[in-house]
Amino acid sequence: MKQQASATSETQVKDRMIIDFSGKLIYVGIDVHQKDYQVAKVHDGICLGNHRMSADGDLLIKHLHSHYPGAEFKCVYESCAWGFNLQRKLTAAGVQCMVVHAADVSTSDKERKRKTDKVDALKLARTLAAGELKGIYVPDETIQKERNLIRYRSRLMRDINRSKNRIKSLLKYQGIEIPAQYAKNNWSQNFLTWIEQQAAKDELLADTLLLMLDQMKLLRQLLVKTEGKLRELRNGKYAVKVKLATSVPGIGATTAMQFLLEAGDINRFKGFDALNDFIGFCPDTDSSGETDRDRGITTRRHKQLRSALIESAWQAIRVDPALMNSYQELTKRMKGVHAIIRIARKLLRRLRAVLLTGIAYQKGVVA
Repeated sequence: MKQQASATSETQVKDRMIIDFSGKLIYVGIDVHQKDYQVAKVHDGICLGNHRMSADGDLLIKHLHSHYPGAEFKCVYESCAWGFNLQRKLTAAGVQCMVVHAADVSTSDKERKRKTDKVDALKLARTLAAGELKGIYVPDETIQKERNLIRYRSRLMRDINRSKNRIKSLLKYQGIEIPAQYAKNNWSQNFLTWIEQQAAKDELLADTLLLMLDQMKLLRQLLVKTEGKLRELRNGKYAVKVKLATSVPGIGATTAMQFLLEAGDINRFKGFDALNDFIGFCPDTDSSGETDRDRGITTRRHKQLRSALIESAWQAIRVDPALMNSYQELTKRMKGVHAIIRIARKLLRRLRAVLLTGIAYQKGVVA
């Protein structure tokens, strides 16, 4: 007599009798890697299977529908270097899929010390089934691609600064003193000419110094091209929103574009607190019993946006009387570096308001 396969083993039995999963909900945890996926399936607390397969979204969809016909699926995986491609592919096929922040997935001590791909995939599936996961925002694919341009600009700026520091470090190491007029980060054409003159004086040093100088010049040229592409984007589909954002004192065109591309649709935030949490202007706390510790501004933040808004706040207090007054009042009871965080938060509130209402900000009016 042929033995019928159980729900937990039916995926491993050759010539099995397919079980009908119509009306059943299966939670799928996926541990994503470059070459393969570890896929765990859970139904009513029972693991139906936990196997490794090729990193192919179409193959995963085919596997789920062929092994569990009629079932409804809810999938989850942690955000990773491969972005949201799998999520979009599953969603397009009618399979619900959530992407979560890895730090938001609770992990037991045993799971941490005996970590494997199977453990991770099963943990995701069971945590999703328990309703303990909240997905991160999956951006529109168009905005995600446009966002790459502003991020590339940031990387170019960092690379240019590194190139400048390398050149100065080399000059210092070789005992070449930089003239006082160029000492304070002055990278004018006159300074570049001076560096070339130093290279001409030393044949052994010339090759290295000139190559490093060529690298910096090339990065500058790339930055100019990138700025041009950003200008086209800024003056095109984002023209209206950029005009509104730059009406806020301290917010420049680049910061406005960075905010619009990184934050996306401002309406996706339920309120200011949600936006504030996303940027990271809220404090971290550690309270237990009668002990209450304030750990200062949160380490969980959008690094680029928070830095950009703090820089904008320093500019804003110079041109906006209302913000300058607020800053002066705050510095009476705290350090300036702490006060500017409050000003940056006010700036964020104003930025949100103009984008929601479509009305440009009027300088000097207390928000």
